[in-house]
Amino acid sequence: MNAGIVADVLLIAAAVVWILARQVRVAPVRPRLLWLTPPLLAFFGIRSLPSSTWHVPADLALLAIGAAVSIGLGVWRGQTIKAWRDADGTWWRQGSVLTLVLWGALIVARGLISGAGAAVGHREATNPGAILVVLALSFAAQNAVTALRMNAAPPPGGGQPAEPAARDTARPPRLATHDGLHARRHERIQARVTASNPRRQKCSYPTNPPQY
Repeated sequence: MNAGIVADVLLIAAAVVWILARQVRVAPVRPRLLWLTPPLLAFFGIRSLPSSTWHVPADLALLAIGAAVSIGLGVWRGQTIKAWRDADGTWWRQGSVLTLVLWGALIVARGLISGAGAAVGHREATNPGAILVVLALSFAAQNAVTALRMNAAPPPGGGQPAEPAARDTARPPRLATHDGLHARRHERIQARVTASNPRRQKCSYPTNPPQY
């Protein structure tokens, strides 16, 4: 292993440590970084891959396996990152312990794939360029899930729907008019009965019958 490869590995390791530290901190979401980071990593990774990698089936198989694992873990990690918006409309995000565990799983899987490639004599598919491509795909999947969850998040204030207006219990005007006419008609009938039979005015009947 020459000095150039060692330097690349150390730089990638430092970048991974920095990324992991940022994953669990509360930090504002920067949309540009969500979409620019994966293409940049993929660009430099593809440039670092030997041209022969794209013509050897075994190398392509190792790259495909690494890509599938990276995308799957990236989608899973995106679901573990909490994203919310404050009252000012600023988006924030924070990873969890599970986020770090899934990053660890990606590192272990990448190590196993690199070991398998070295064992079968295909080191080209496991060089630092392949690692950058793997990180690019993993970040792309994670950021895509995070963006989808941000779009589905409720607006500031909880986004609770407004309570329905209280049902009006008042009687419709038509029914109220009908009740008024009925009451006046009943009063006129009572007045006529009383006028035609004055004795009923002298009689008083108990309102409630006696209880036995």
